[in-house]
Amino acid sequence: MKTLILIISSLILLYAFTINNEDLELDSYKIIKKIDNIEIREYQNLIYTSYTPTNEKDRNNSFRNVASYIFGENHSNQKINMTSPVVIKLHNKNEMAFIMPKEYNLNNLPKPNNKSLKIYEEPSCIKAAIKYSGYSNEKVEAKKIKELSYILEKNKIEHKKNFEVLIYNSPWKIFNRKNEIVVELDLKKKMNSNINKIYLGGGCFWCIEAVFEGIIGVEKVVSGYAGGKIKNPSYKEVSRGLTEHAEVCEISYNNDIISLKEIIKIFFLVHDPTTLNRQGNDVGKHYRSIILFNNQSEKKIIEQHIQEINKSLFDNNITTETKEIKNFYIAEEYHQNYYFENKNEPYCKYVITPKLSKARKELSKYYK
Repeated sequence: MKTLILIISSLILLYAFTINNEDLELDSYKIIKKIDNIEIREYQNLIYTSYTPTNEKDRNNSFRNVASYIFGENHSNQKINMTSPVVIKLHNKNEMAFIMPKEYNLNNLPKPNNKSLKIYEEPSCIKAAIKYSGYSNEKVEAKKIKELSYILEKNKIEHKKNFEVLIYNSPWKIFNRKNEIVVELDLKKKMNSNINKIYLGGGCFWCIEAVFEGIIGVEKVVSGYAGGKIKNPSYKEVSRGLTEHAEVCEISYNNDIISLKEIIKIFFLVHDPTTLNRQGNDVGKHYRSIILFNNQSEKKIIEQHIQEINKSLFDNNITTETKEIKNFYIAEEYHQNYYFENKNEPYCKYVITPKLSKARKELSKYYK
């Protein structure tokens, strides 16, 4: 009964809110630059009224608590226009913050009756933003955070990892909902210029990912799709052979610690590059052996190594495809770090574990 009363009271509050308050989308930033599908923005000083939930169950109270304040539950009984977007600070226990309209400052805002509410000013800063539509949830947010992080990393832009979700027209608008993930940039820090990337496919990307994640000098491994023609492919499309993409891993490595030649050497020792479109029982063009390089210098190193080992290391000719990387599409979240999160699954147990054990034994000097 209490739950029903709570739901009804929340709906009444939201209904009243839609009638009595304008949803003002603030002009709180200017766009400095656009990179791929993200915006780099300069934000002006913003004043927030916020509520930080004490636990998981308390999250549902966030909107109601702040909304009550701007609806008049304050020392002056003053109604304050609601602005858009509503901000959820993922880095601070899902703090929910409302941006105060421009006519207010810290001195003229009425004090809240609710002592759990916090009013503060956030100084101007530079942030990166990526947009998406529809209802937001943890899974969608995690995907967009990864996409935003990847673009920033690719462009050697550091950030402070303080991700926020901006929800426009929330929470009553059902159609054409607009959301964003934003993160503050750390302009004082520059990413290591010695971090390079190479894209390797040698069968299922779960195997390649597991092998390279422990290599000394490898900073990051991301599973995804490349080498084909279709934009933003799904795993289902790739595995059905509809895209010409291969399952590949983006290997980010520190060139001061490990060279491209060593990365390529490891790659050829942990899969069979002589079986066309196949690795063991994994059959299909998306399982082909492939290296996608960034420039002619990398191409030369790769082709020279293949020439060196083609006759001496393998009985049959190497069929590895080499081509320039055009686009890399990050695979679905459940494919990332798959082996280490699913070690007891049959494929991991009987296919990846033996391959990883062999790699760690024969290439021990490369592992931590």
